Amino acid sequence: MKNKIIAMLLVIVTLFSVAAVPVGAAAEKKSKIDIIDIWQNGYPMFNIGSFLETIFLVNEQINTIAGVKIFNEEKLVVVADDVLSGVVEGVLETTGVDFSQIYTNLPQTNQYAELVTSSLNLNIPETQKYLNDLSNQYYLEGNMAMCVVVRMVSVWLGIVDEVLLLAAPVEGKPGLYELGIEITYRDGSKDRVYAGIYYDENTNSFVGKDGAPAFLGYYMDFNQNMIYTGIDVWQRELGFNIFYDVFCYLTPFFFHYTTQRIKFDYDGREWMIQLWKGRYAIANGGEVGIYTREAERDGSFYDCAADEDMLVMSIELYHGDKLLFSREPTLHWWVTGFVLSDTAYLPHSLTLISTITMKDAEMLEAVTASIDKKLGLIKYEVDGLDVTITW
Repeated sequence: MKNKIIAMLLVIVTLFSVAAVPVGAAAEKKSKIDIIDIWQNGYPMFNIGSFLETIFLVNEQINTIAGVKIFNEEKLVVVADDVLSGVVEGVLETTGVDFSQIYTNLPQTNQYAELVTSSLNLNIPETQKYLNDLSNQYYLEGNMAMCVVVRMVSVWLGIVDEVLLLAAPVEGKPGLYELGIEITYRDGSKDRVYAGIYYDENTNSFVGKDGAPAFLGYYMDFNQNMIYTGIDVWQRELGFNIFYDVFCYLTPFFFHYTTQRIKFDYDGREWMIQLWKGRYAIANGGEVGIYTREAERDGSFYDCAADEDMLVMSIELYHGDKLLFSREPTLHWWVTGFVLSDTAYLPHSLTLISTITMKDAEMLEAVTASIDKKLGLIKYEVDGLDVTITW
């Protein structure tokens, strides 16, 4: 048994390590990679379809070794309505990223739901009623994460036959749709669950209630096919530690970026402006973050800038002369952009430009003095209290 477990782990590690190699290099079977071509044109992004193929391959290998399959070969029947199908097709047309590959390849997990309900001798209608009431309680308490999790457990236990992804029109608000799913259970009954996420046809974006971020502090702008962060994104509670970057460097399957840190002292504290650019899963992106900590604190941990320490920042990301995305000046602590694409670019072939407005002349001097120590790795121009960084 121990040997089987070790073998399964080796299969998973090997498959995902191979998958992390730029797929263009493997697909073309070149003995020598044309680095100039990759620099100029990028390489094929490890896309959703490739990811799913790898998952299914791992599933088959585990079945060969251990005689079990984690995922059922039978797919869950999922379709999208006209509104969401149009959004998915629009993203595919402009980026080459096909999100329909996700929901059309979801494995059915009814066998596990049946195992749980039979093992625990659950009365499904009564259990679902209890869970739905609990979900409503979390909703009233404002705990949307637990509200959704509990509701989805309730749905799963009901033995799902078909799922319709839908965008329901919001009454009195033309062009605004609330996202949800309509579930058809095995017994023929139906149920609807709404996510508290909205598609705004007027701005072509996903938003939360009253225009808040849609996904745990993230916005989705389909005009640029860009995901970006709101001020109160969940990472703000975690601060910054250098080990976050170390982890990302060790997971090339998902990340391939480079970074620069601009450290300086101001207002009796240690500050850091950090820049990132590169590949993030299936997106090319860039980030500019502001962090602070008390003077002479040991270690590499910084706090995310508090509201009173936020600065007005803009960001643009280019590959050659091609603008990948832009964010207008905004008061923020972490301004970002992650653009969906079927082409990944080498981090050093990207150019990040950010204009940051300093609080006063003292901060301006401290920041520029720190950049000067970078020995030309980062270029900058000063206009009043504005520092435009080109990297």
